[in-house]
Amino acid sequence: MINFENVIDGQCVCIGNSSIAVVKGKGKILLKFTFEKKLSLSNVLFVPFLCRNLVSDTLFDIVGLKIVQEADKVVIMQSENFVGKGYRSGGYQS
Repeated sequence: MINFENVIDGQCVCIGNSSIAVVKGKGKILLKFTFEKKLSLSNVLFVPFLCRNLVSDTLFDIVGLKIVQEADKVVIMQSENFVGKGYRSGGYQS
């Protein structure tokens, strides 16, 4: 995470099992794909309680990016143009 800032205002996130987790920081990350491509995500929350990194495909849709998931592969497209390809490390699959 780059441009990391500690969050001290008690910000929390609700988790699917109805529990609440404390946000410890906020910043920017770079998603690294194959072919040396990178995608920058801003206002990313650091929540130490979570065991996995979570990225919402709905938020990608809002900014005009299409997510195609197949087996362990993830392909990101924008207006039928290839943006990047990567591989999932496991966990929940939508």
